[in-house]
Amino acid sequence: MITRALPFRPARADWLQAAIVALLLFALYAATSPRTVAMEDDGLFVLSSYFLGIEHPPGFPIHTLLGKLFTLLPFGSVAYRVHLLSALLGALSGAALWLCARALFEGRIAATLAALGLGLSRTFWSQAIIAEVYTLNTLFVFVLVYLGLRACPQGASASGKTALPLWAFVFGLSLANHWPLMLLVAPGLAVLLLPRAREALRRAPLLVACFALGLTPYAWMVVLSWGGLPISFVGPIESPQEFWHFVSRAGYADVDVSKAATWIDRIRFFGFQGQELLSQFAYAGTLVAATGFAVQWRLCGTRIAWFLTLAFLGPTALLLLLLGFEYDSLHKHMYQVYPLPAYGIAALWMGLGFAWLVRRFALRRALAASAGAALLALIFAAASRTNLLADYDWAARYANAVLSTLPRNAVLVVRGDTDLAPIGYFHMVEGRRPDITLYQPQGFVLGNRLFHPLRTRREDAAARVGELLEQEANPVALAQWDVKGHAKRDRWLYVVLDKASADPDGYIADVPEELLRFLEQSVLAEREVNAWAAFFQSELRRRYAKLLAQTLPRERPPDARASRHIEALANDFLGALGLVEGQLANRSGYAVSQAVRFLERARALMPPDAAKSHKARFFELRAYVRLGQGDERGATEDLEASISVWPVQENPAAIALSDLYAKAGNHAGVEALRSRLKP
Repeated sequence: MITRALPFRPARADWLQAAIVALLLFALYAATSPRTVAMEDDGLFVLSSYFLGIEHPPGFPIHTLLGKLFTLLPFGSVAYRVHLLSALLGALSGAALWLCARALFEGRIAATLAALGLGLSRTFWSQAIIAEVYTLNTLFVFVLVYLGLRACPQGASASGKTALPLWAFVFGLSLANHWPLMLLVAPGLAVLLLPRAREALRRAPLLVACFALGLTPYAWMVVLSWGGLPISFVGPIESPQEFWHFVSRAGYADVDVSKAATWIDRIRFFGFQGQELLSQFAYAGTLVAATGFAVQWRLCGTRIAWFLTLAFLGPTALLLLLLGFEYDSLHKHMYQVYPLPAYGIAALWMGLGFAWLVRRFALRRALAASAGAALLALIFAAASRTNLLADYDWAARYANAVLSTLPRNAVLVVRGDTDLAPIGYFHMVEGRRPDITLYQPQGFVLGNRLFHPLRTRREDAAARVGELLEQEANPVALAQWDVKGHAKRDRWLYVVLDKASADPDGYIADVPEELLRFLEQSVLAEREVNAWAAFFQSELRRRYAKLLAQTLPRERPPDARASRHIEALANDFLGALGLVEGQLANRSGYAVSQAVRFLERARALMPPDAAKSHKARFFELRAYVRLGQGDERGATEDLEASISVWPVQENPAAIALSDLYAKAGNHAGVEALRSRLKP
């Protein structure tokens, strides 16, 4: 028999081997985790852990409390300590999966393959070495699966009076971490517990009470928010409406569903999901998992097979139907971590398929162990290319480049997470540049907010930020955003408002040597493998390209250093776009032949998963160049293409196209354009 005829009762050897799996995975994660702050949400989770604050919606109170405990470790940087929390949770997820595998089928080799296969897979490993909530979510999933398999084993009657109350409590706790992903797995878990459905109805009051007890971390989070925290995403939560807005993630509605997304984006995401699944277990392991999926219906029975299938489809196919992401490199990176529970189910299928193949071909134990070890070696080799990050410090280099060049006593207004997270970590946790003050213009994250984001109208919030910019006596620097009506000294990574200038449109490019070295060493000469950091690097190349091109005089050629920069920037899609943007903004004009050359270069370098806004910008810029050549017909075609690619009101091509239609007397075209744009 491959599957169990009797309920699984773990012996001491089972607990010991589960502990060995956890120890091996923890050692790997601890050895490969960055020693300092990383990209994505890493810095924000470290900040909330260190200050016992409140993370972005839905708040993740359990992770914050556990993170705070890990910040008290007596070694390593604070960032590394919180990374070790993810490492431990990832290791425990592997142990929980091992027990689930043992409860489903016989054979310790197959169970070890399943557990280590998930732990070594590329995406799971990537989340076990940074400060994130996904390893905790996966741990909750497989603890619930194990409890469900114990409460409702295959081929045996359900038993145990405490099984359902304990399950309800743990399920409530899991929703206090990442409730959207847990609810996607819930249908599968419900099928797993079907044999105890009548008992659940009979004991409903007790189960509801246990479930509610598991949700109490949210109550603690609300009370915590009243304390004037240095890190608190929206500040005090003081009404049921504010609580629901925060926990329901209502503020992320535009993030989860992009206005320009279509069914073509969803179809492309389904293809991406298939490719991701194949690569998680180095192709060979995924084929073994497909074998496990095929034989589960005969070996495990209908209920268990449907439970596994639904638990896999929830965080993959169902999630893709619910999400409305545009298909681009950044949204692909955002999505790729969501299906981790599904990859855990696939790992169980891999173990089941391996056990079936061993029995089918009557492999001896030594040969089976060798085959399992070879498969794990393949998975490790494939995942290690992007996850050996012990020396990773790009985010630290970026933050220190900004902090070391800011004017003394500066007020730095940081809008984006890519700026706020690493800069906030070094300033607030490691004490770099204690003379500066950080603000977030949208009122999020930082406790010294200018207004409460849930209680302030957009117009009043903008006015409050404007007052800060006007009235602040110290130097004011803006990172990753801009305001009109102020003269600026552009330092590339940020701009400093020049209040001494009488010209509100005054502009001076002033990039310090230290930032130029950072550009050459960490942006132009280095290509990130992490999609999030790579996206940010490309934006930095675009920003510098625009700065450089709009300040070059036409009367003389650029010097050798600027020429090297231009050549390097022209070899990047966004860098080439930035060069054209800068040329068009250059007050001394631009050479049309150069602009055309950079546009042709951008078109050749445009990646298939470029953001729609970037593709639209390419056509918009080419339209402006054609207008400069007197080619209104070609410009109109390009502006139409820009709108077709990105049909939203934020697309600046809409204004230019509307003006061309109006100039030609095409009033019907103006009205049709307005109806095409999504608000």
